[in-house]
Amino acid sequence: MLRSASSKKLLLLALPLILANLSQPLLGLVDTAVLGHLGDAQLLAGAAVGTFLLSQIIWLLGFLRMSISGLAAQQYGAFSLTQEPAQRVWFDELARGLICALVLGAGLYLLSAPLLAWIQSYTELPTLAQSSLHTYFSIRVANAPIILFNLVLIGWMVGHQRTKQVMWIQIIGNLTNIVLNLTLVFGFDLSVAGLAYATVITEWLMCIASISMIYRYVRGREQGLPCSAIPALLRKDNIPSSSIRMLSPDWFRLARFYRLLSLNRDLFIRSIFLQLCLAFVTYQGARYGVEAAAINALLMQFFVIIALGLDGIANAIEALIGEAQGQSDQRQKWQNIGISFMWSSIFALSFAIIFALGFSDILGLLTNQTDIIVAAQPYYGLIVALPLLAHWCYCLDGIYIGLTRADVMRNSMFVSAFAGFFLVYWLTLGLENLGLWYALLALQTMRGLTLGGHLWWLYSKRLNRLANIPT
Repeated sequence: MLRSASSKKLLLLALPLILANLSQPLLGLVDTAVLGHLGDAQLLAGAAVGTFLLSQIIWLLGFLRMSISGLAAQQYGAFSLTQEPAQRVWFDELARGLICALVLGAGLYLLSAPLLAWIQSYTELPTLAQSSLHTYFSIRVANAPIILFNLVLIGWMVGHQRTKQVMWIQIIGNLTNIVLNLTLVFGFDLSVAGLAYATVITEWLMCIASISMIYRYVRGREQGLPCSAIPALLRKDNIPSSSIRMLSPDWFRLARFYRLLSLNRDLFIRSIFLQLCLAFVTYQGARYGVEAAAINALLMQFFVIIALGLDGIANAIEALIGEAQGQSDQRQKWQNIGISFMWSSIFALSFAIIFALGFSDILGLLTNQTDIIVAAQPYYGLIVALPLLAHWCYCLDGIYIGLTRADVMRNSMFVSAFAGFFLVYWLTLGLENLGLWYALLALQTMRGLTLGGHLWWLYSKRLNRLANIPT
């Protein structure tokens, strides 16, 4: 019965996150369609480069979401053990996460001018495309602190198992962005600037919505109070002790940030190695010619589909594992790990079956170029195997984020990048672009093996401790 309840809980947490993830490609399609109707391909090219550049930077800074999610989940588990309302929410790590986001966002803005100048010189785009790139990137990067605030706020909500709220924020935010895109670009004739402003406005609205939902969750909903009663909770005698601590100079000491900063450091290093491998696939594939670059662009969509689904499962795993870790409930933790493996495997098998049966049909939806579809057929087996071998690393990432063991994730990625990706690529040099995809498959497989090996070691230690307990 307990396993059934935990399994149901995982699904209830995961499904809203999967739906939220699936809404994201719709926004990308609309952005591309809007840019494609601006009348000049150079506008599309410049904004596309700006979008790609910013998305890669934000992806690298995604450690903010992961670290806060793991810490918040453990705090949620720890505070669920007490019945005192004032002690049920811990603001410390959320506030520190927002401070880190503010510092990183400000730093990114200050570095944006030289970074943009370097990108413009490197890409050698035509004048109009350069102008489009400068306009789009400059507007978006000025909003960097809010972008990073959203990562922290969403991570905190996932850790506190507010996944339905995350889903609504993401879906409504994406739909709002689409409406603003069409209104500002075509209604107000703002061209590329309108596209950028639409996203900035949406990011502010999502930030306000997240803060509002956290505020209601903390001050009212958990206590079953109506919204009209919330202001009464803000009287001095109702302010949690954690909030009072935040006002003291001691709270701002660097040592108080150590745990969060060490997590962020390890996750950032991990992200760099992962991004290095993915960037290598893109740029090395382009060196193999136009056909290889086109094939890679199509096959990466399968990779994205897998990530959208399995990330939702991984985020739910973070919340459950972190909760059990915060409660120091070893039995529940290992039970949740087993359930996580089960559902991750089920989703992976579903993806593999869909890809096996519809590989050519999916390619046909992505392109009408028959020669590219034919050239992609040798990758069929790799794409079918990808979810079956890659889902372990997604699942284990979720487990280790919940355990806040980013050091293990960092070491795993380092080994997987060099002993997995680059080693296999070197061994398959003669296969050219096909060898790149064998290397990518090896990267994901090695990540699963190294993280899984460490988890088995932890489990063996637990079994040994239990065996040594006298009966």
